[in-house]
Amino acid sequence: MSHFTKIRTQLHNIETVKQALEDLGYTVKEGPVHGYGGQQTHADLVVSTGTAYDIGFRREGQTLVMVADLWGLKINKDQFLQQVSQRYAYLTIIEQAQSQGWQAMTEEWQPDGSIRLVMQRWQ
Repeated sequence: MSHFTKIRTQLHNIETVKQALEDLGYTVKEGPVHGYGGQQTHADLVVSTGTAYDIGFRREGQTLVMVADLWGLKINKDQFLQQVSQRYAYLTIIEQAQSQGWQAMTEEWQPDGSIRLVMQRWQ
C-alpha cells in the first residue's frame, strides 16, 4: 500500500516552481520521490528534505500536484506549500510586470509575512 499523498496546487509553471524552491534554499533534483520502506513515485521536480523522504511536484492536467509521504516527512506541508506558493506568486508578478515594461523599485517584508512591492514604469 502506498504512503504517498497527492495535494493539488494552484501552481502551473514548473520552471517557476523550481526557481521558487531554489530561492527558498531547497535542493531540487530529478528522479523519483522516496518514501516509507523505499517506496518511490514519479515526479517532475524532487525536493531533497535532508531525510530519506522527498517532496515532489508533477504535472497533472493544467496544474501541478505535490506528492510526498506525509507520514515520515518532517516538514509542515501547509507551511511548506504556503512558502512555495508565495515565492511562486512573487516570481510570476515580477516576470509579468517586467514583460510589460515595469521595474521593481523596492520590496518590503511586512510583519505578517507579506511582501510590499513598489514598481515603476517609464513611458
